[in-house]
Amino acid sequence: MNLKIKKLNDIKYIIIGFFFIFSLSFCSPLGEQEKHSIILKSIYKTLNFLHPTPISIDNDFSQKVYDNLFEKLDNQKRFFIQKDLEDLSLYREKIDDFWIHGDPTFFNIIMKRFFRRVKEAEFICFQILKESFDFNQKERYILGEQKFSYPKNQKEWIEKWRKYLKYMTLLEIITSTKEKIITSTKEKKIWKNAFFNEKKRYIKKVEKYIQEYFRKIKIKKESDWFSIYVNVITSQYDPHTNYFSPKEKEIFDLNISGQTEGIGVELEDDKGFPTVVKLIAGGPAWKNKKIEIGDRIIRVAKNVNSESKNIVGMLLEHSIRLIRGKKGSKVKLTIQKKNGSIEEVILTRDIIEKKEIFAKSVIILDKNEDKYGLICLPEFYFNPANKNGKNAARDMKKIIQELKKENIKGILIDIRNNGGGSLDAVIEIAGFFLGKVPILQIGKPNKKKNILKSHENQALWTGPLVILVNEFSASASEILTAAIKDYKRGIIVGSDQTYGKGTIQTIYPLNRFLHFNEELGALKLTINKFYRVNGSSTQLKGVNSDIVLPRKSPKNNFLKFMEKNQTNPMTWDYADPIPSIRYYYQDLYIENIKYKSIKRLKKHKDFITMYKTMQSLENKFSNEKKFPLNWEEFFYENLKIKKRNEKLKKLRNNLNTFGTKTFPLYYRILSKESEKEWKKNLNKDFYDISECINILRDFNETPQ
Repeated sequence: MNLKIKKLNDIKYIIIGFFFIFSLSFCSPLGEQEKHSIILKSIYKTLNFLHPTPISIDNDFSQKVYDNLFEKLDNQKRFFIQKDLEDLSLYREKIDDFWIHGDPTFFNIIMKRFFRRVKEAEFICFQILKESFDFNQKERYILGEQKFSYPKNQKEWIEKWRKYLKYMTLLEIITSTKEKIITSTKEKKIWKNAFFNEKKRYIKKVEKYIQEYFRKIKIKKESDWFSIYVNVITSQYDPHTNYFSPKEKEIFDLNISGQTEGIGVELEDDKGFPTVVKLIAGGPAWKNKKIEIGDRIIRVAKNVNSESKNIVGMLLEHSIRLIRGKKGSKVKLTIQKKNGSIEEVILTRDIIEKKEIFAKSVIILDKNEDKYGLICLPEFYFNPANKNGKNAARDMKKIIQELKKENIKGILIDIRNNGGGSLDAVIEIAGFFLGKVPILQIGKPNKKKNILKSHENQALWTGPLVILVNEFSASASEILTAAIKDYKRGIIVGSDQTYGKGTIQTIYPLNRFLHFNEELGALKLTINKFYRVNGSSTQLKGVNSDIVLPRKSPKNNFLKFMEKNQTNPMTWDYADPIPSIRYYYQDLYIENIKYKSIKRLKKHKDFITMYKTMQSLENKFSNEKKFPLNWEEFFYENLKIKKRNEKLKKLRNNLNTFGTKTFPLYYRILSKESEKEWKKNLNKDFYDISECINILRDFNETPQ
């Protein structure tokens, strides 16, 4: 997630506004090409003025955008061929000029070629599927092979599609037929029959899948493809500077706030039909009782007096935007029930909460019946449009106050997989444990830094504290983790290091200085870096844990997603440390607690060995990408995979059983009944949680 800063330098806004007002036209309504040009100009000028590390817009920049755009549009190498790259290569060093002048020419040209290839590929696929596959032929399909190079010619292009479609057909057969371990000739004949006598039925299924695949590509709007083009350009500055189209901005606001206004259903696209897959408890659709899982929404009237619009075949996200609306407003839906009957339903929209991102807590009792508080914080959420909306800091404060009433002996904050959120929220939360002190420094590299302090006059919780992190604890999570570590306020437990995102973004509406009736979207712009109170940036390096726990997944699966492995990440640097930091605990005290934990972990080396064995197996299996396209070899290969998966499942179950006996947990839930699923998942998380509770106990048992 991204950090929000309150405002940018007013003088710079005036300069940009002046530039825009005198360099752009103000006609309304806009044509699509004119709109694209204005968006490109606006973003270029904004980045040129405000990005903390401007980049050279030259031929090297142009070549990178050229290559990355082909990759982004066709990362599976299924549509473009080498000839396309050669034909369009005359633009390879011109994109920098197009960018500076807000010229969408290259976007128009490459999309024209892309749509042509999509149309040809669709025709090729259906021609291939009309023919019969030879399942006796011994050949292999390499999953991901198309990522290495584009087909050299038409013949190679067709051959790649043929192998892919054959693989899809084999997959359809193997998953549609009940698998058995073959022990007799009779059973083998049954399977052979499925591959040869019934293959037409399965090819028909693949044909429907391919038809749907191409339908979804073709119904995407030009604005969707344009967003991809713009973001290939902005990604050259850093991974977190992005353009949001108006609909993408709406989705971003929903994700960061955890709230939206609608009817409380989750939909998925089922062959062009928006189909209900979940009803949100307490939402308008759930209360109405007339909508069920499996129902299809075929028409929508934004309000009861407006004309109903057919949404069958529409891109799902556009259908959802029609259904959403302001709290208290009414929407009329035409529903096709599972039995085929058609009904009209009128619902009054309400606020729907995405409760899974909100803070929640649990009490853990140890063997002495001492209580410890576990707080899970999945995001530093806030509502950009409503200061009184859901807010992580407000919820955390309430939880801590409730836990204190229970006379807890320590607090564990779980921010694993927390990608960040509000800068204001994390500073306030850090103040709950540190009081009114500097929390972080922000600024541009080699420039004077601003020090941001908590406004809490005194800490809300002064007892033992553990922060649990992993490689996906990013941004705001790293601010909290770094502050707790730098003040020696608590112990950091988890992965070797956190994600490594040390940059700050703000949302810049492109309509800010432009007087157009149409929304142009927004730019999420990196404007600063943040630095710990000890002066170090968290960029790339993240925050190191005091106590490292063994991973539950293969190492490489984590590392490839971290900041240091993203495209064009900003570099690590440092600032002057904040002088006269007051440490909460002495080094020797912290070291004694760390020593006890490390000693305890060594006692359970059998458990750790089991973990590592399972990780090694999972890593090995996940790297296997070759699949035989001969029916018999394919079948036996899948049986082998099935046996292997069953073995892994058994190993996981044994690990959980062994771990539960080794690290028993006794707890009761303080949170609402609706969160009992989270309580159930804690049983699978015994290892990390129980060791963190052991560390909290050590705080109380170790003399200072």
